[in-house]
Amino acid sequence: MRNFPSLSSLRAFEAVFRHNNLTHAAKELNVTHAAVAQQIKRLEEWFGITLSRREGRGVAPTEAGQQLGAELSKSFDIIDDAVNDLKSNTDERPLRVTMTPTFVNFWLMPRLGDFRKKHPDIEILLNANSDVVDLRREEYDLAIRYGNGDWAGFEVEKLMQSYASIVVAPTLLKGVSIKEPHDITKLPWVCDIDDRHSEWNHWLKHHGIEFSKHSAKIHLSSYLTRDAIRDGQGVGVLPSNWVSEDIENGRLIELFSLTSGEQTGYHLVYKQGLISNHLRAFLKWIRVQNELNTLA
Repeated sequence: MRNFPSLSSLRAFEAVFRHNNLTHAAKELNVTHAAVAQQIKRLEEWFGITLSRREGRGVAPTEAGQQLGAELSKSFDIIDDAVNDLKSNTDERPLRVTMTPTFVNFWLMPRLGDFRKKHPDIEILLNANSDVVDLRREEYDLAIRYGNGDWAGFEVEKLMQSYASIVVAPTLLKGVSIKEPHDITKLPWVCDIDDRHSEWNHWLKHHGIEFSKHSAKIHLSSYLTRDAIRDGQGVGVLPSNWVSEDIENGRLIELFSLTSGEQTGYHLVYKQGLISNHLRAFLKWIRVQNELNTLA
């Protein structure tokens, strides 16, 4: 017989270890703050040592707690993977995909109808979220993430390079001369509150422009930014390949282009090991769509 403390106590401690916060752990476990504290106390009594201590508003592990927490996290990840692999390969639940709002609005939604025509039997649950969602704990099958591809412990596949353009409506340029990067401070800015891309801030910093000191800004959700820029509400940053048609027909004017590092862009991120038939079909479809978009 295995001799270890209750799984409830181990789960509670692992959650506290991961969040460094009793309240956040309680929220994840759907129990009260007091219940989590009691589980930690029982675990410490079982071991006969102190595993955590108060540190400011949070909780920090002791040396022994650090060792236990790290091993528990690995173990629960293995359990999560085993359970989710079995669940996902039944192909009965919806395909769960998380991605940035910008990617959903400008790239996926115009093409998603094609996938549904080809795979009417596959139910999809889409989560548009700029935060990095924990694929294991949130039970997502796939994440389409923006970054440099550095997500250890997952299969990571580069989907597309990131290029961005600083664009503006022609009407906003009447009587305004934009020749140098600093000239954009003459115009109001449209900022995407849903997106966490770094090109905009890096470009501003490179040219000595302080984002925080420019007061003429409007902050909108990603699905509104392009319309606001088209309507002359301000200058803003949008993915180049997603506004190329607007630039070609004169609806928008590209003031400057922004390029990212070679590895920076959108990536397909999913758990290592077995994948469901539904995920395999979606991955195949999205790769083909990206190739068609590249050739267009």
